[in-house]
Amino acid sequence: MVTKLSDLKLKPGLLAELTARGYETAEDLQDELGAELLRIPGMGGACWRKISKALGREPFSDDWRQSK
Repeated sequence: MVTKLSDLKLKPGLLAELTARGYETAEDLQDELGAELLRIPGMGGACWRKISKALGREPFSDDWRQSK
């Protein structure tokens, strides 16, 4: 199933930035690393979680939650 970025209700500035970079669907972002995507201007945690959910992957691994 193809999910358009406009269907994810992202911030307009972020949507314009992603479109300018050539991304039209969430699947276009599948091969990009999470850290690289978070460096895109306008990409915040909430938008990243929406994209991760559309891709079917967890935005964070469980390793960061482990207590000492």
